[in-house]
Amino acid sequence: MLGSVDQATYRKQGYLIVENMLDGRELAALQGVAETLLAEPVADEVGFHKIGKGQDLRFLRHRHQDQPALREFLFSDKIVQVLAVLLGPNPHLFNEQFVVKGPKTGAKFAWHQDGAYVGFDHPAYISLWFALDDTTEENGCVRVLPRDLSRQEHVDPHRLAEDKATQIGYDGDNPGIAATCAAGSMVAFSSTTLHSSGGNTTDRARRAYLAQFSPAPIIDPTSGKPRNFAFPLRKAA
Repeated sequence: MLGSVDQATYRKQGYLIVENMLDGRELAALQGVAETLLAEPVADEVGFHKIGKGQDLRFLRHRHQDQPALREFLFSDKIVQVLAVLLGPNPHLFNEQFVVKGPKTGAKFAWHQDGAYVGFDHPAYISLWFALDDTTEENGCVRVLPRDLSRQEHVDPHRLAEDKATQIGYDGDNPGIAATCAAGSMVAFSSTTLHSSGGNTTDRARRAYLAQFSPAPIIDPTSGKPRNFAFPLRKAA
């Protein structure tokens, strides 16, 4: 499991890649849930995610409450231990979703910080991105721009893309680091770390599971209610 060296690396570069984070049972369970949800109508997702692109790019979100395998994984001792090292002692589930790039779609994702989508000031949170397939530059792996979180743990200015839905936070020439990894690997990155992904040019879908956790509940100041989820892991475990 993770330790102080991993914590220091994560803080210094804004991301951490861990091979073989999922065991065979965990990987098979997440793959099985992904396939179950992919069989559902695409139209069910449209109202949730304006950044989805139908079969080209699907976001299968917020299903741990009716999928026992997801609940077991999200609130497992393994996830709690990872978060204790990288985030802090009191993690809260903030968001969770499968991200699936369809085959030969060219569905790309511009450079952005996840925190730019929240819409108000909030504590930085962490994204745990799990590869459910071998992930390559050809099928749209995540790319990250290293960022020292001790100095740059903030959200940069973003602008709306032409689609009026996605956010763009970087237009420079730095290609970043390609997080190519085998199925079962984890890419952890801060909500303030710029990242992107290319299109899937292969003939098979690229599946990933994204779970995001905050160090405290993220409350919308307008409504006074939590944005997405605010479930403490230790109480629910």
